[in-house]
Amino acid sequence: MKEEFMEMKMQEQENINQLNNNMSKKMREKLMKVKEKPQIKETKEETLKRLFLENGLVKEDVYKDKRGFVIITRTGIDKIVSKQNIQIAYEPVIMTQEWVVIKATASMLLGKEARNVMSFGEASDSNLMGGGKKFPVAMAEKRAMSRVVLKLSGFYEQGVFGQDEIVD
Repeated sequence: MKEEFMEMKMQEQENINQLNNNMSKKMREKLMKVKEKPQIKETKEETLKRLFLENGLVKEDVYKDKRGFVIITRTGIDKIVSKQNIQIAYEPVIMTQEWVVIKATASMLLGKEARNVMSFGEASDSNLMGGGKKFPVAMAEKRAMSRVVLKLSGFYEQGVFGQDEIVD
């Protein structure tokens, strides 16, 4: 009786091993198919053009800074948030007379998966100009928002900045 039980257990284990091996073969085949697909490379210009179109941006939403990089205006950032259904949460980190630092955490769905990013926005007398000096909390929040939105949407990878991040 004990021998029959042991033999039955060994047969079950062999069946499990066989299933695992078959599954491994299938997984290897799938991986090989994925590797075989040619990767289409976009130039930076093509990528930016695609991102602008995907996010409904128009000429007025972007400009080239005299220092050589592309800037997205506040309205452009808001369009990206709306188009990509980006959710953002803020948390104060530092709030003193000298410094304000706000943490932004953002997420968006990419297919069936959620992408999440976190960044910070900071404001102080040394990095604010004109009327912005009166509203350091709002400026820190806008900078944090620009950063997480541009990271999530793929613009940061292309060297694009938000209007609120740039200090003259």
